[in-house]
Amino acid sequence: MPFLTEPKRYLKDTSNDPIYKSVNYHFYFKSRVLSGLLMAVGFLVLGTQVILPLVFFKTQDQVSKQARESMLGLATGFGDFEFAELDTQQTAPNQETNEIPKFFFLSIPKLGIKDALVETNSLNLSPENSLGHYNGSALPGKPGNAFIYGHSVLPWFFNPRNYRTIFSTLGDLQTGDTFSIKYRGKELEYKIESKELLSPDNVDPLGDFKPSYLNESTATLMTCWPAGTKTKRLLVRGVLVD
Repeated sequence: MPFLTEPKRYLKDTSNDPIYKSVNYHFYFKSRVLSGLLMAVGFLVLGTQVILPLVFFKTQDQVSKQARESMLGLATGFGDFEFAELDTQQTAPNQETNEIPKFFFLSIPKLGIKDALVETNSLNLSPENSLGHYNGSALPGKPGNAFIYGHSVLPWFFNPRNYRTIFSTLGDLQTGDTFSIKYRGKELEYKIESKELLSPDNVDPLGDFKPSYLNESTATLMTCWPAGTKTKRLLVRGVLVD
């Protein structure tokens, strides 16, 4: 009868094996804990820098500074900005002897803008609670050119009641469209004659685009363009309709 021996069994030494070791804390941390933390941070950034600002931008007429300075806010044009090319120190006097009202109102029916507040002779080059009427430019209804400026962001965020987005669709206006200004209780209607895209250095807020000898009343609406960027300025020019 042959001599029987028990088969030999080989046991693998898993003491240094990062996969088969019963508990390898270093491997567990890298594969589970660290990846979970990175995912949580990613969701936090997405929520606070994109999703929440998106909700505020689409639903609120006033947007907080924190939301404006988020990643989405900076990317879409909500960040702080001044029209630095408008030098408020060099101005010409308005040709009106009566007391000048502090505000007047602008309406652009095609864009859904109704009675937007415009600060007369504004020294604020970053208006957040109104549009700005350039200091020293002609007053509405008077000979010369009334120069009105305002902010714009990506058109998708346009809100006609939010002065950070109010001119975001200004480029939709075409020759022949109209806008109106309510000044001293009188409704003044302007018909658009031209549009112009300029570099900031070429903007002249006190310049007339109609010959002065015609003694006409005109108005220019200006914002950054393309909307949401700061590279150019869009100027929409209108003439008072008799």
